[in-house]
Amino acid sequence: MKVIKNGNVVCNGGVYDKLIIIRDGMITDVCDRAEIPTDAEIFDAGGHTVVPSFVDIHLHGGGGYDFLDCTEDAFSNIFKTHLAHGTPRICPTLVSCHEEKMLEFFKIARKYKENERFLGLHLEGPFLSKEMCGAQNLDAITEPTKEFCNKILLHGGDIISRITCAPELNGTEYLAKEFSKRKIGLSIGHSSAYAPEVEHAFSIGFNQVTHLFCATTSRVKRGSKVYGGIAECSLLNDDCYVELIGDGHHISREFFEIVMKIKGCEKICVVSDAMRGAGESGITESFLGEKLPENRVIIEDGVAKLPDRSSFAGSVTSGDMMYRALTDDYGIDSYSVSVMMSYAPSKLLGLTDSGKIEKEFRADLTVLDENKKTSAVFLKGERIY
Repeated sequence: MKVIKNGNVVCNGGVYDKLIIIRDGMITDVCDRAEIPTDAEIFDAGGHTVVPSFVDIHLHGGGGYDFLDCTEDAFSNIFKTHLAHGTPRICPTLVSCHEEKMLEFFKIARKYKENERFLGLHLEGPFLSKEMCGAQNLDAITEPTKEFCNKILLHGGDIISRITCAPELNGTEYLAKEFSKRKIGLSIGHSSAYAPEVEHAFSIGFNQVTHLFCATTSRVKRGSKVYGGIAECSLLNDDCYVELIGDGHHISREFFEIVMKIKGCEKICVVSDAMRGAGESGITESFLGEKLPENRVIIEDGVAKLPDRSSFAGSVTSGDMMYRALTDDYGIDSYSVSVMMSYAPSKLLGLTDSGKIEKEFRADLTVLDENKKTSAVFLKGERIY
């Protein structure tokens, strides 16, 4: 038995002074008091906040590395960087790249397949709208041909959790059918789709939207008629999950509140969309994806931008930083934030025992100090940070 005591535990809709009882990696009780066996291992949280460990389903890099570097060193350092900010479990995310680089990425990623901190890959491209590519590499963006889809599934189908795609592209029907067979989540993103196309996407298996309000349409004019876009359709669809970037820059407080009011927290996944500059202090420039001159970005005002400042280029944030931004700057209550940062993304990935501090849930816990910075992380009851 393990016991975490003296913690302000974020659970059951609020924050409470509770004991967390752990056995065999699972939470067996969250209670006011209990008789603790003399042989139990005790962790004293020292009055700090205990939250379900953060789960990030959209994360490109950190600590000076990008997953597209395609090295074990890069994977190791990115995981290490985000662990230090309370996020032990992630979906390594790949920006649009050419086929050869993607296959190289799959080879490295497969080595982490059995690591419980690895929650499967997220492919953010290359099947995106060129008009809505944002900071992505335009040269790598293409349509989902049968040949390319089959090659991706052959080499990476067993390690991919989700893919972001613009559903208006030719070939999307085939992609949706084949990827759904392998239970790979289909997310709308970097797309010019308007209401009829979005509704069709929902009908063929899409149930997510990648970074809502960022490279997603709203109020689209087609001829003499005005239609809703991805934003309106995703908010109206009760089955659709949406990502919101939680760095306090990409999404306004008002938009956060609107989405929470319409969707409810359990359909909102707060993500970092972190690039390689996340976790590095004092830097003024970095690279989105590969370290190539055309991928250079600048870092200013706490966010990554294209050099001409025409677009954001991913974030430089991570778990506890987002928690602080949403609770301190946006005034969202701690429990709602924990649902959006832990339970909702777990649920989206089909992890039914993850993301809450409740009986029969995994003892994946992050302890935040008085400044809401990570002081300890537990994975299935074992302290790993």
